[in-house]
Amino acid sequence: MNAHGALWIAALAGNLVLAPKSWGQAAVPPAADHTATYRADSLRLSGRPWHAAETLLAAARRDPNPNAFLIVEGAKAEVHARRYEHARQLLVGQPWLLDYLGGEALAVLAQAEFGTDQYASAATHFQMARARAPAAHVPLLAVRAGIAFEAAGQADSAAAAFAAARSGGTLASIDTWLRVRQARVTRDTAVTAQLLADLPPPAAREAPRARARSLLLAGDTTRALDAYAMAGKGGGLDAARLALATGDSTRARTLLYALLARDPLSDDAAAGVSLALRPLPPRTAEQHVALARALNRRTTTRDARVHVEHALRSGDSSATTLLLYGELLVASGRLREAVRAYAAAARDSASRPLAIYRRARVLVRLGDSTAVAALSGFALRYPADSATPGALYILGDMQDSRDDWRQAGRWYGELISRYPGDARASLARFRLAARAESTGRPDSAAALYQSEIDAAGPQRTAARFWLGKMAEARGDTTQARTIWVGLAREDSLGYYGMRARRETGLPPLAFPPVSDVTTPPPAVLAGLARIDTLLLAGLDTEAQAEVRVALARPPADLEGLLAWSEGLGVRGFGSAGVRLGWQAALLAPGDVRVLRAIFPWPNRTAVEAEAQEFGVDALLLAALVRQESVFDVEALSPAGARGLAQLLPSTASLLARGLDVTFYPDWITVPDLNLHLGAAHLAELLRRFGRVDAAVAAYNAGPIPVRRWLERAGAGDPDRFIELIPYPETRGYVRSLLRNRELYRALYGP
Repeated sequence: MNAHGALWIAALAGNLVLAPKSWGQAAVPPAADHTATYRADSLRLSGRPWHAAETLLAAARRDPNPNAFLIVEGAKAEVHARRYEHARQLLVGQPWLLDYLGGEALAVLAQAEFGTDQYASAATHFQMARARAPAAHVPLLAVRAGIAFEAAGQADSAAAAFAAARSGGTLASIDTWLRVRQARVTRDTAVTAQLLADLPPPAAREAPRARARSLLLAGDTTRALDAYAMAGKGGGLDAARLALATGDSTRARTLLYALLARDPLSDDAAAGVSLALRPLPPRTAEQHVALARALNRRTTTRDARVHVEHALRSGDSSATTLLLYGELLVASGRLREAVRAYAAAARDSASRPLAIYRRARVLVRLGDSTAVAALSGFALRYPADSATPGALYILGDMQDSRDDWRQAGRWYGELISRYPGDARASLARFRLAARAESTGRPDSAAALYQSEIDAAGPQRTAARFWLGKMAEARGDTTQARTIWVGLAREDSLGYYGMRARRETGLPPLAFPPVSDVTTPPPAVLAGLARIDTLLLAGLDTEAQAEVRVALARPPADLEGLLAWSEGLGVRGFGSAGVRLGWQAALLAPGDVRVLRAIFPWPNRTAVEAEAQEFGVDALLLAALVRQESVFDVEALSPAGARGLAQLLPSTASLLARGLDVTFYPDWITVPDLNLHLGAAHLAELLRRFGRVDAAVAAYNAGPIPVRRWLERAGAGDPDRFIELIPYPETRGYVRSLLRNRELYRALYGP
C-alpha cells in the first residue's frame, strides 16, 4: 500500500477492508477500556497514522497482558504507518487469530505479510479472511488475494481470485481494471482475448502487456516476446527480461540498450540498469554511452564516467559524448579535464556554442585568468544564443563578487541594454540599484527600478515596492502611500502586494466566507468512488492512472473542476488537485473556492497538531508544505526529497535520531511522521536564526549559505535580505512561502 492508499483508506471506515467495525459479531470480547483505541482511531481518521501506531504501542507497553482487541487495533495502526513487520509480529501465532471478528485479524496479518514481501502467506491469509468476512468485504479481499497470488507467481490461483472478485457485480465500477488483472494471469489466450476486448481507456493502455503475459503463461514465448516489444511503455524492459530468460541474450541486449538510449531517466531505465551491470553488460561504444546516461544522476558520477571513458577509448569522439563527458567531469570536480573535453566538443560546428559556453563556465569556477575573455568572446560571437544573457550576467557577478563595481556595472549594463526583457537583466537591475542606494545615489537606483517596470520585467512588482520604500526614505510619505496602495490593489495576491498592504496599514487580506457546500456532480462522484474502490482493493497503480485521466480530461464546468480538485486533495493527490484548481481559475479567478483549491489545506488537523507540538506557526507550516509538496504525500524531488515536508532521507534520519524516534527510510512518506520531522526541522531553524525569512531560506538552501548572507551589509532589513539572496530558486521560495502564509491566514482564519 502506498501513502495515497494508506491515508485515504484510514478515512473510509464504512467500507474499509481493515475497518475496526462492521465485521459482524465479535468472537473475542473487546477490551474494557477503549480509551487508547478510540484515540488511535481518531488520529488515524485525521491523517495521523504514525501517531495512532505510537499511541497503541504505548498502551500495549502499559498492559502486560494486552487482549486481542488491543493487539489487532495496534496491528492495524502499524499497517497504516507502513510498519509492516511490527504488525506481523503482533499477530502471527495468536491463538484467536482464526476466530477474530469475521476474519479481520487475518486480513490485517495478510496486509502486513504483503508489505514484507511474503506474498504466498499473504495470499493464503487473504483467502482465509475472505471465507470468514461479511459479504460486503468479500470481493475486495478477493482482489487483494489475487494481487498476492500474482506476486507469489501463482497465476492460476490469481486468475481464480480475480474472477471471484468480478462475480456478482459488486465491483462493477472497477471491472475494466479487474479484467486486465485477470487477463494477465490467464493461461487460456482465447479467454484473455475476451477479457481484453473493447476495453475503454485508461485500462486499454495496459492490454498489450496483459496479452503478452498471458501468451507467456501459455508457453508461446515467441509471440509473448513480440507482444512485449510492441507494448510501449514498460514493454521494452519486460521483453528484454524475457529474451534473457529464454537464452536470447543478443535480442535482450538490443532491447535493453534501445530502452536506455530512448528514455534514460525513466523508471524502466532505472530498473534496467541492473541488467546492464550484470547479465547484459555493454559491448559497443553506443551501449556504454546509453548506460552512462541511465546511470547519471542515479548513482555516483564515477560509475557513469567510467562507461563514457570506455566509449571514448573505443573511438567515439562525437560532440554529444564529449559534452556528456564534460558534464560528468565537472560533477566529479575534475575541472581541468572538463575544459579539455569541452574544447574537443567545440570542434563540431553544431555543438560549438554550447561547448564554448560550458568551457567558459568551468574556467570561471577554476578562477582562470582567461575566463573573462572566454565568456565575453562567447557573448560577442553568439549574440542570439539563449545562453548569452547568462554569460553577461556571470561576467557582472564575477566582478561584483570582487567588489569591482566599475567592471560589474559595465557587464550588467550591457546585459540590460541588449536583453532588457531577460530574467537575468532583471537581476542585474536590482544588483545595480542596491549598489546605488548603498553608495548614496538614490536617483540612479530609482531609474533602475523604473526601467524594470518599463521593460515589464519579472520583478516589476518588486521594483514598485522599492520605489515606495525610497519615497518613504526621503520623507515623501504621500508618494510612498500612493505607490503602495496601487500595488496592494493590483497585486493583491502577490508577495509585494501583501507587503505594500502591511506598509500602508491597510487591513489584512480577507475573503468572504465560503458558501454552503454543494453536492459534486454525479460524474465526479462516480470518478472519485472508482478511485476509492481501487485504493481499497490495493490497486494503487490503477488509481493513479484514473487520476491522470481526470487531469487529461477535466470537466469544462467550474463545479466539476472544484469537486475533482477537493476530492483528489483529500486523497493525498495534492498536486493533481491544485492543477485542477488552476484550471478553475480560468473560469472564476476571484472565487474563494478557487483560491482554496489552489491553496488547499487537506491535512489541516495533522499540520496544526505538529505545529503546536514544536511551537511553530501552523499557518507557516501549512505554507511550507504547500510550497514544498503541494500536499502530495508521495512527492519526490529531483534531489531525492520525499513526502509532504520534502525531506531528504539523510536529513529525516538525523532529525529522527535527535527526537529519539525510530525511523526507517520506507516510512518517510507516512504523512504525519514526515510532518513531524519537517516541523521539528523548521522549529530548529527558527531557533537558530531567530527570524522567519532566514529560517525558511535555510530550509530551502541549507544553513551555511544563509549564515553567509546574513553577514552582508543591509541584511538586517528583511526586505533587503530577501532581495539580495543570490540563489534565484531560494529567493522565489522565500517570497512564495511568506505570501502563502498570508493567503492561508485569509482563507482559513487564524
